[in-house]
Amino acid sequence: MRTTAMYLTRKLKLGQTDQLDRLARQAGELWSTLTKWHWRFARRQGYWLSKGQAQKMYCKGFDGLHSQSAQAVADSFYDSLQSWRKKRKNGDYEGLRPPYKQKRYFKVQWKSGAIKLRDDGVLRLSNGRGNNPVLIDWPSEKEPKRVEIGWDGDQYELRCQYNVEEDQEPKGTKKAGVDLGERHLATVYVENGENISVHGGRLRSLRRQHNRMLSTLRSKIDRKEKGSRRWKRLARAKDRQLQKIRNQIEDLLHKTATRLVKTLHETRVGTVVVGDLTGIRERIGYGDRMNQRLHKWAYSKFKHMLTCKAQLRG
Repeated sequence: MRTTAMYLTRKLKLGQTDQLDRLARQAGELWSTLTKWHWRFARRQGYWLSKGQAQKMYCKGFDGLHSQSAQAVADSFYDSLQSWRKKRKNGDYEGLRPPYKQKRYFKVQWKSGAIKLRDDGVLRLSNGRGNNPVLIDWPSEKEPKRVEIGWDGDQYELRCQYNVEEDQEPKGTKKAGVDLGERHLATVYVENGENISVHGGRLRSLRRQHNRMLSTLRSKIDRKEKGSRRWKRLARAKDRQLQKIRNQIEDLLHKTATRLVKTLHETRVGTVVVGDLTGIRERIGYGDRMNQRLHKWAYSKFKHMLTCKAQLRG
């Protein structure tokens, strides 16, 4: 059976520098070029460029970025395009738009061939021949597999991905089945008959707070003239406050997954099986309010966290 590689992400705040601004502008220029010509070909000739054609025509030899970083911009565009096509095929048209907007700035990504962790603890990210590399003091002794630098709303943020490696041995051979839910975040059935339930009340409270704040701020923004000083101030406030709640939700999911996996490890569980909920959003139809709750259900993210943390414990 083929297994999917799992990654852990480590983050580091970088502030704002001229070099990072320049790289983000270069990536944004490449994104805009890909977007413009993809839709121009589609509109004028009825022909959709493939990712390979776009990379050959616009990414090869692109100045200011490493070749793999330029290819990663095309990967991001075509991944977004593929996601849009998949949702459209499933009949999910509400608020659905393909990637069509040009961007002034975009995240910069490096793959393993452009990453080197030097002996002095400096992470070197290559930007191609003739361009100065990005040099960052990195606290870890492990060289990451992938690196991304993007704007987090206040400053640039470094995100490094590592392969998940088991650092513990399972204490036993029991099996546990995990059912993910919207009201109860997880219900676990252990082989010896023990049941564990993880309540999702705090998570639902944060989601309701997110929806209320989004609705309130959107109504305030709509009453202002677009592009005015007050409009921009409210838009920044909306992004800042909603991002704070999203961070709280992610922190809660991480801590809940960590506690659950720790409990299973101490209960001598060696195998965890998680129910497959693929496509459940396309099959729901329980009214507007319940549908909204189910569409906010972050089951895929929580499943990914459980998988990573379970692998770390063997």
